Amino acid sequence: MADCSVSSTGVAFGTYDPTATVATDSTGNLTLVCTHVSGGGQRVNYTVALSAGSSGTFTQRWMRAGTSTLSYNLFDTAARARIWGDGSAGTVVISDGFAVGPGQGNNRREVVYPIYGRIPALQSVATGTYTDTIVVTLTF
Repeated sequence: MADCSVSSTGVAFGTYDPTATVATDSTGNLTLVCTHVSGGGQRVNYTVALSAGSSGTFTQRWMRAGTSTLSYNLFDTAARARIWGDGSAGTVVISDGFAVGPGQGNNRREVVYPIYGRIPALQSVATGTYTDTIVVTLTF
């Protein structure tokens, strides 16, 4: 038997320039840790999904500063071609697996997945501190 958990460092974009003609990119990390608890070695298969955040849609996530919004999104690769979501509406989830426990060469396994963020260019937004909360769902 294994016990697994996730932790993350946020995608911090810094100061957004609404006059910049190129997108603002940043990265964070999601860390998955599985530890052998009991029994023999086993394979742990898992999926990691991200929520839509305060926008309620994956088409374009929003950060908010009061009533103002700033569009952004989160992706699973540096190419920023596939939106990391819950598998619905054309989004993808991370699906993987590994062996952990006696006879597997390790009793603890840690995997880090980069989270690639992008704010599209030329958004006319009010000055403020924009934030969003994304819920990570680990299924194993």
